[in-house]
Amino acid sequence: MPAALVKIPDSKAGGHEPQKPVVDVARPQSTQTVDTALLRMVAETKSSPLKIMRDYVSLSFGPGKVSFKDYTQLRLFDEAFWQGADRRHVVGQHRGVEVHQQVNFRHDWWGMFDNKIAMASYLSAYGFPTIATHAVYCESLATTAAHVARDADGLRRALADESIYPLFGKPTEGLQSLGSVGLKRYSSQSRCLETTDGRVVALDAFVADIVRNYAAGYMFQKFASPHAAIRAVCGDRLATIRLVTLNLEGAPKVFRACWKIPAGDNIADNYWRAGNLLAQLDLAQGTVSRVVSGAGLSLAHHIVHPDTKSRMTGFRIPHWDAMVAMVVEAARLMQHVPLIGWDVAALDDGPVIVEMNERPDFFLPQLADARGVLDAELTGFLATQKRKAAERRAENKSSLKDM
Repeated sequence: MPAALVKIPDSKAGGHEPQKPVVDVARPQSTQTVDTALLRMVAETKSSPLKIMRDYVSLSFGPGKVSFKDYTQLRLFDEAFWQGADRRHVVGQHRGVEVHQQVNFRHDWWGMFDNKIAMASYLSAYGFPTIATHAVYCESLATTAAHVARDADGLRRALADESIYPLFGKPTEGLQSLGSVGLKRYSSQSRCLETTDGRVVALDAFVADIVRNYAAGYMFQKFASPHAAIRAVCGDRLATIRLVTLNLEGAPKVFRACWKIPAGDNIADNYWRAGNLLAQLDLAQGTVSRVVSGAGLSLAHHIVHPDTKSRMTGFRIPHWDAMVAMVVEAARLMQHVPLIGWDVAALDDGPVIVEMNERPDFFLPQLADARGVLDAELTGFLATQKRKAAERRAENKSSLKDM
């Protein structure tokens, strides 16, 4: 169970607000049935259930192998949304996993991507900017390092230092921002932490939560503020740009890009969090073409940010050219993993790599662009990687015979 927390009192509000967990350990699950979704599709498109199901079956047996969930969430039933793009190029979730595994066949490199400390350390050793780690929790680790806490008492002592805030905490191994939290300050008088979205939680309860759920590792980084222009759009919270790179025969390039924009009470920009936004980006200029929230039958379009009312369409990502150049060189470094999804933040003094993913979620760029990723370029790249994988297997087999 999540740590007990208290919302900071609001003298203007009456009653009680439902409590929100400080640390999310699981994503909320959709309860919408296939029948309900189909009826809503019929109502929106003015089509017949038979026509929609025929369209879905055709795409499910196509190269993208879309499931009914993919068909719904990517709004594939709405041809107007796709604006003439070939929907057969859309990759479903399961097909996306196949693509990642076939392209990134060097599985020996995957472990680095799964551990955020290893990832940041490797990149920073080669001079790429990352966000510094301030403290780490790892249960029962026999180390005397001052910044590593190995039990609840050590973690409590580390977080009781008022001078280290603000911080951003997240699991060392995890996906989709589950377990992340922004911490604004600690009060020694009340022995409570205040989160960046204005909630208060007892230090002991927070520590118990981390110890219970993240014995394998939890890290705390200095809270990084985005570029002033981005703060004006969505507030003082990182809004990372997802840049998908392909390393084509030693010549890496940015294949797709989109911008994840936090909104509402969310400190993390992951799109599954209710209220967050997703922007299509022009690759040449780094400007926002359109912005959506939600997915499928709940998709909505936006011109201004719902919190700040700042205009988002036409906005140019700060340091765009430097950002693209940085991930291209980082992709060159990571040559053994030729398909990577980079999460990059624009700070006042330049771009910084937040994370890299060897299993980039194709859902994001496909929804942002209303265009499938399985085009001629990716198809050709996939064929090349299959050939290289076969050659490597043959080399390994030959090496074993020679031993």
